[in-house]
Amino acid sequence: MQTAYSHAESRSRALQSRLSEVQGTLERRLGRLAKSFDAFVELSDVRLELAMFDRESAVRHRTRRLLTGLTQGAGDPPPLDLDECPGYWLRPAADGLAALVRGDDEAAEKFTAEAIALDEDRTTLFLTLGLATAGRYVDAVPWLSRSLPSLGTTVTAVQRQLWIACADGAFGAPGAAHIERRLTEVIDEMPGEAAEQERERWRQAVTGKPDGRRGRAKLPRELQNVPGLTEPPVVAESLAGLRRKVEEALQPVDAEPAADFVGLLITLVDEGAPDERELMARARELRDIIETGAGQRPPAWDAPAGETLELLRGDLFSRSTPGPRALAVRVGSRWLRAIAEGLAERASAAPPDAVDVRVYGHSLRVGLDGTPALPEAQATIDEAAVVSPTGERLGMAVAIAGVLVLALTIAAGIPALAVVSAVMILVGAGIWIKLRTDRSRAREEAEHNKERLARQAETITDALKNCHTVHNNLAKTVEADRQAIVTVLT
Repeated sequence: MQTAYSHAESRSRALQSRLSEVQGTLERRLGRLAKSFDAFVELSDVRLELAMFDRESAVRHRTRRLLTGLTQGAGDPPPLDLDECPGYWLRPAADGLAALVRGDDEAAEKFTAEAIALDEDRTTLFLTLGLATAGRYVDAVPWLSRSLPSLGTTVTAVQRQLWIACADGAFGAPGAAHIERRLTEVIDEMPGEAAEQERERWRQAVTGKPDGRRGRAKLPRELQNVPGLTEPPVVAESLAGLRRKVEEALQPVDAEPAADFVGLLITLVDEGAPDERELMARARELRDIIETGAGQRPPAWDAPAGETLELLRGDLFSRSTPGPRALAVRVGSRWLRAIAEGLAERASAAPPDAVDVRVYGHSLRVGLDGTPALPEAQATIDEAAVVSPTGERLGMAVAIAGVLVLALTIAAGIPALAVVSAVMILVGAGIWIKLRTDRSRAREEAEHNKERLARQAETITDALKNCHTVHNNLAKTVEADRQAIVTVLT
């Protein structure tokens, strides 16, 4: 009965746990359904309010059709003939884009001027992206300079996308020169201290995190903490890695310039007119609640994309996209040259001719010519191994005294003293044998320690000589890497 009761109680606990899990799942599902239903009700209200912006909605619809045609290669879009929509920049901007594509300069100038007067930032960005979408990259360059002005400490999502597109050659040589000029301006305007800190970040990215095992594996343990011996090979390896990265980044890439701005254009178009912008954003948020339950607003085109210098540094050291990586090398060439010079200087430093080390408890100065203080250290070992013979003599004296006592015992006929004499003989002989054995063992150990000390000192000397030999070849490689980097970046 007790076993059956325990089994039933165990099954009951398992069932309760399962019921709690099912109940929690049902509660979450019901909560999500309730949240989605509330969002659906609110979305209906929002749509009723948005229905009042019928002219703005028509403008967006015709603009999407225009963009779809441009992506499909339409080269002569007709005038959109949109109704008047006061205050909405997109209507004249869309007409201006259509006029620019079909080559109607007079209409284009009229419509673009009207749109710029309403919202310059959005208009210039729309025209830049629209012309690029139509494949008119050369025509988009004048608008690019206005939609990608001087950069600040942070860049927006659209600035980052234009940055990448220019670096990839989507806007040709003028676009590449434009983004390079903008990024160079950011560096030129940095205070001296901030520029030095950024250069140090680039240097750390080149050298990576210090690894205590690198450069030490082939050295005796006594030399593994000597920076003059361990650092040059590691630094030379970092310099060689920098050369490879720079040369790979600046290799020509045979690729057709392309950039996909459709998604960004749709985001810009769907943002809505000023009066309906907040309602449009709320409608997108509610739709996300209904569809996924997340309820997050999609990032805006002008949302922050990151810090300018961090993105530039990441293009070279963290990402492998060819265009941005080559751009990062060109913009940061001043820092890369300085880093290369510094690494070359450190890697070319000659190793020391002699080092102070501690070998098996002895402080020695080991050089290329050997270890001058080795005899003194060996003499110290001999002195430490000396065992005084006094104990042996005392033991021998006690044993001899026991023999004399035994002789007197036999002569005098006193048997009781025989035990005392025997003890004296045994104790004295034992002391003499032990101390003599200890002294012999100490001499043998001292000879072993002297030989071991001499061998290790010789090993350290050979390692120093090898470091000097390796350095002569390393210095030539380092100079070749430094010269290659400077030449490429000049």
